[in-house]
Order: sequence, then C-alpha cells, then structure tokens
Amino acid sequence: MSVEEELRKLGAELRVEGNKQVVRFMDYEFWAEGTTLYLPVPLPTGKESLDDLVEMGIRYARASRMVQVMGPPVEYALSGATLLIIKRFKDEDQLWYNLINGLKSIETLRYFL
Repeated sequence: MSVEEELRKLGAELRVEGNKQVVRFMDYEFWAEGTTLYLPVPLPTGKESLDDLVEMGIRYARASRMVQVMGPPVEYALSGATLLIIKRFKDEDQLWYNLINGLKSIETLRYFL
C-alpha cells in the first residue's frame, strides 16, 4: 500500500507544496522536507479566545503523542508564534513508517479529548 493510501485510510491527506510534503490530519497540518518532519505547535500571544486556546492544546497533544511514539531525539525551533518540533530520520521510508504509526496513536487521544 502506498503512503498516500495509508494516510487516506487514516483520514489524512497528502499534498505537495514545492519541496514540502504536507499532511493534513483532521484540523492539524504538518510537513516533511526530505527526511525531516516538522510538527508545528502554536504558542499563545495573549490575543487568543478560549476556543483558540483549546485548539492550541489539542494541537500540542497531537504533536506530543506523535513524538512520544517516534522517540528521541527531537529538536526545537521558534518561527514567530509557532514552536516547530523537528524529528530527523535516516531515510524517507523510516519517516513515513514512523509518521503513520504516530497518526495511528493519535486515535487513542480521541477518547480523552
């Protein structure tokens, strides 16, 4: 089964934007560039509504669960009001294998959220 088919089976979609492969899963978007995965987490600016803060928490929980499944090491970078969690892999096969397992693990969060 191809990566796109696996993602579709999980309810995610894959699109290509230049050198980025963007994955949309529910309302969360993240991307891969080569063998590097970027999981963005919004940071509070003080201008958010309560609903915005709840959505931010859900995105944080999804990214955290994926990283928990993928394991260390991870890196972090700030991009404006967004924290990027960066996970590097030895090859694209490893990246997609871990990403798909990470998405499967998010399903368990639905029961808590």
